[in-house]
Amino acid sequence: MATIETLFVPHPEGSDDPRCKFIARYHWLSEKLNLSKIDHPMPVCKALADLTQMVSPKSASLIFPSFFMNNPASLFGHTLLRLDGNFESKLLSFAVNYAAFPDRVDFLYPFKGIFGFFKGYYSVFPYYDTVKKYNDTEQRDLWEYKLNLSVEEVHRMFLHLWELQEIGVLYYYFDENCSYHLLFLLEAARPSLHLTDAFGLWVIPTDTLRVIQENGLIETTTYRPSRAAKMKHLASQLSENDLELSLNIAYGTVPITEKTDLNSQYSKVLDLSLETIQYRYAKREMTQPEYRHLFLETSKARSQLGIAEEDPAPIQEPAPPESGHRASRFSMGIGTVQSEHTRNSQKDETFLEIRYRPAYHSLTDPDLGYVEGSQIGFGDTTLRHETDGVRLQNFTLIDVISISPRDRLFKPFSFKMQTGLTQKGDGAGDEHLLYYLNPGVGLAFQNKVAGLYYLLAEADLEVGSILDQNYALGVGMEMGAITKITPFWKILLSAKTIHYELGNHFTDRQGKITQTFILNATNSLDVTALWEERLDHEKIKIGIAWQYYF
Repeated sequence: MATIETLFVPHPEGSDDPRCKFIARYHWLSEKLNLSKIDHPMPVCKALADLTQMVSPKSASLIFPSFFMNNPASLFGHTLLRLDGNFESKLLSFAVNYAAFPDRVDFLYPFKGIFGFFKGYYSVFPYYDTVKKYNDTEQRDLWEYKLNLSVEEVHRMFLHLWELQEIGVLYYYFDENCSYHLLFLLEAARPSLHLTDAFGLWVIPTDTLRVIQENGLIETTTYRPSRAAKMKHLASQLSENDLELSLNIAYGTVPITEKTDLNSQYSKVLDLSLETIQYRYAKREMTQPEYRHLFLETSKARSQLGIAEEDPAPIQEPAPPESGHRASRFSMGIGTVQSEHTRNSQKDETFLEIRYRPAYHSLTDPDLGYVEGSQIGFGDTTLRHETDGVRLQNFTLIDVISISPRDRLFKPFSFKMQTGLTQKGDGAGDEHLLYYLNPGVGLAFQNKVAGLYYLLAEADLEVGSILDQNYALGVGMEMGAITKITPFWKILLSAKTIHYELGNHFTDRQGKITQTFILNATNSLDVTALWEERLDHEKIKIGIAWQYYF
């Protein structure tokens, strides 16, 4: 009643008319109450009119910047909207984003983001800023999903967005996040939709893509490769000498030679140099004067060669993110554990396991639609049944691994961060639950024979009553390789040694091989063999597990 009285009573001239502030609900109420525009003429809302003219919203697309492992806030990817108008280039359109605005970024940032200490706001900004940030700087591909919303529906969403400006809502990283709040805008555009009803304790961007697809909202899909993808594609067409020349030109260490032979590789050499120069400038590796001089000189030399021949092998479009496996995973497995003390006492156990991971992806999961070498897990819980009953075998609070290969163009570091509860053996060979924290950093490389292989320097902290000093802190190394034998058969091989020097003094050595057989989009089989030597005990575990993604 207060809303109706506020919107439908006369207001003195010159005052801020509430109909301009709450225009979406005013139009909706006018329609439902069947009010005549003659009896209730709209005031002139200049700020809204100016924004509407600038954005000119006529159609909308959902934008998905792919996963970015080097930023905790973007591990799952991101979603935003693009409002398209009369502009010939989509880069001139405007993007709509919902994001948290922290008061400051400190070591409590992840905790605050998870438990709602930040407020989230909607914002509207030029789409080319989005492309510059995600596509050019952060090496993230963009997926653009044109939505089949009518002009009227897009306008209704735009007016709803206008009402929400400067209104903050508590932001929660796992559920009420960027993807969840964008769904509200789509529901405002088309009230018959109930997109948010599909989610519970967590909302993952790829799951929102599937919900939008299942509701028939996607009209077309466009893949926009990142600058990094373009650079790697160009580099794959050059010889080692030409690649060296291209990078030397991009870094200004050799002079640019002007040639006129269009059929030579020199045009591709300069194309890669130009992409690399722009990438270096986006990463702030060079000043604006340095960038301007080098880019113009290289462009001048490239222009002498004319238009290059059509690429016989264009960039291969990867599988879209919504085509991958679902985020939640349920597993059932059976296996045997053989443990042997150095004094020749032996113990054999057969076990049954059930395992549930709410989200999201592991190194052994199918890579279709995901970034190879990435692992993101939260709340992974394993229950094991043995002869002495059922126990909690493992609870992983956070499990993040990024195995990022280095090459001539890009030299990222690989890293891991794992923490939670797990069963570990004591001096008598019996297992007990303890807390662990296992960070690591290192290098990774890739070739056609070994696949993706890595070496990490690690620290490991164990805390529990089974240790004489109640804790053990050590450092060590881990090496491994991820090899795809066929599209349906993957092998993960790893070896690890940790020397504990603070608290308890001992060495933990492990070797592990996991073979994954992908049955279809929702089912796979894991066959695992583990060897471990710890506190004068040797353990061998062999198991097989069925995994269901949902």
